[in-house]
Amino acid sequence: MDETITDAASAPTSELDQVQSLLKSALALDATTTSPDIQEALGVVYNVSRDYDAAVECFRTALQQRPSDYTLHNKLGATLANSNQSTDALHSYQRALELRPKYARAWLNMAISHSNLKQYDEAARCYLQTLSLNPTATHCWSYLRIALSCAERWDLLSHVAEQDLPALSQHYDFVMM
Repeated sequence: MDETITDAASAPTSELDQVQSLLKSALALDATTTSPDIQEALGVVYNVSRDYDAAVECFRTALQQRPSDYTLHNKLGATLANSNQSTDALHSYQRALELRPKYARAWLNMAISHSNLKQYDEAARCYLQTLSLNPTATHCWSYLRIALSCAERWDLLSHVAEQDLPALSQHYDFVMM
């Protein structure tokens, strides 16, 4: 499952190159400071260009100046996950959730990483937390069904089909909102 920050992979390469060049120029204007906003934007460009190492470096640089920015921790986690480093991504998502416990996107990304690591019960718990926080995220029900199937929790699939969070809360520890 892809956790890409945004679907700009279809954008013409020349446009991404232009944005990247402009952001690098902005950084070069004042070599004495490292703007976290520019680093974050550059990290997103690198991520959608699939230059994950450069994106990780940008997000980490931005986090040095904004260590309490939960969205930056989530973007770092998504980039790590996109580069097949799901275990490392979990640490970033956990930090994002320490800063903002009700951040549904980080819960979803954490669930996807747990699924990628074949930790299906934990993935299910995180999908349920996502759904509790954001009931409109109906796509999560199919992700949850897959995780429960992989965990061989056939007994719970009827609750998923009925989209019955209260019934599922009897089997998994998540906070009902």
